[in-house]
Amino acid sequence: MSATIKKLPNGMVEIACDVSIEEVKNELETAARKLTEEKPMPGFRPGKATYDMVKQAYGEMAIYETALPAIFRKHYVKAVTENHVHTYGEPKIEVTKLAPGNPISFTATCASVPDITSMPDYRSIKVETKEPKVEDSQVEAALKELQSMHTAEVRAQHEAQEKNKIVVDMDLSIAGVPLEGGQARNHGIFLNEEYYIPGLKEKVLGMKEGEKREFSLKFLDTHFQKNLAGKDVDFAVTLKEVYDLEHPPIDDELAKKVGQASVAELRELVRKNMFDEAALKESQRVELAILDQLVEKGRFDDVPEVILNDEVKRMMEELQRGVVEQGATWADYLLNIKKTEDELKMEFVPQAVKRVKTAVLIREIGEKEGVEVSDDELLSEIGNLINHYAGNAEAQTQIRTEEYQDYVRSSMRNRKVLAMLRDEATGKK
Repeated sequence: MSATIKKLPNGMVEIACDVSIEEVKNELETAARKLTEEKPMPGFRPGKATYDMVKQAYGEMAIYETALPAIFRKHYVKAVTENHVHTYGEPKIEVTKLAPGNPISFTATCASVPDITSMPDYRSIKVETKEPKVEDSQVEAALKELQSMHTAEVRAQHEAQEKNKIVVDMDLSIAGVPLEGGQARNHGIFLNEEYYIPGLKEKVLGMKEGEKREFSLKFLDTHFQKNLAGKDVDFAVTLKEVYDLEHPPIDDELAKKVGQASVAELRELVRKNMFDEAALKESQRVELAILDQLVEKGRFDDVPEVILNDEVKRMMEELQRGVVEQGATWADYLLNIKKTEDELKMEFVPQAVKRVKTAVLIREIGEKEGVEVSDDELLSEIGNLINHYAGNAEAQTQIRTEEYQDYVRSSMRNRKVLAMLRDEATGKK
């Protein structure tokens, strides 16, 4: 096989391949058997007729056409591998020469991962590190948060106070017209915490069980719901229940509830976890600082539009998952930031370009430094993943696929490259 590589505008590449008849013999034989399996020949079991018999029965061009997908796949991969072309996505294939008994010619057009036209001196990058610290006040704040998670809600018979939780029925309207979605039943409000409607907590303080109050509140001009921003909204609130919040003392009993023998051990565990988190954040900060310098100092070919669009799409999906995990809706999030999806996508473009360039740099540095992941390292990581998803048959099936294991190997190689860059930049070699 011979292949000619031609760069096209906008980060595209054309790969012209010429394949001899000898190189496609196996694919043609396989295609002939496949034809007889799909269209059995009288007197022959599926897949048992000879090539010449199949050619006589269905025509040799039918065999060639059946074999083409396998021929394209094999020789396209061979061409990009031998010529060190980093393609992206599925190629568009066009047959330029096809006649039984003759060489096959085709072109594959696809996006090309941008080349580095000027490699930065990654060994000269330096970043100052900060020693992770955990203050006593941070530990105590974390313990108080843990304390609040074990707070008991005890039904009370007194009026609503700032330290209470209340349960209300609430109806909102403007000028006598009920608001769509403005009705809430058995709605809980913690009076010792911030509430998303400013001024409401003050209006319900002192209410007793069964009491109903009506009042108006002016919503802020910056309220995320544009139909309510700056409007006077009427409230009808009925208090149904009042709860005292009883916080357990931070002592050995609380420690035992979370699996620790004593409050001293709990305090040390909290400190260690906070230190580990601070150390991880510092490591991530250093890595980002290194990569920012590398991207800034490097020079790259243009990023193809298809790669850029896919990266923006991934960033949008990551953001949407984060919003949902925090208990919000995507629609409310967009209202709150006062942006459309298209506006967000446009804002993501510079960061998407940077992410693509970063990935290209890490790959190139890994190749230059000969960074590899051994089969034993990969098997160990795959084993950890299989154990982690022991109860998920679908995940385990995916983990065992060749494509997923290639992805894991690539991720592990990237982590090794980042660790090498971090050690070099911080003088920890």
